[in-house]
Amino acid sequence: MPNYKNQPTPEEEKITRTLDELYPKAKSRTIIEYQGKQYQIKYFPIKKTDDGEKVKEWGHRWVAVK
Repeated sequence: MPNYKNQPTPEEEKITRTLDELYPKAKSRTIIEYQGKQYQIKYFPIKKTDDGEKVKEWGHRWVAVK
């Protein structure tokens, strides 16, 4: 599993943009096939409230399923 605190590679950014366009309403853990590979959308917190109890902003990436 990728470390979401690291910056994505240009290839990961391109795949995420492409799959976001194709599957704009994909829910967490959705797996799709694109160009012969399977990808799963993963969501992660970007910002939390000051007390750390609630997420203010979510991020996501499409990652290759192995």
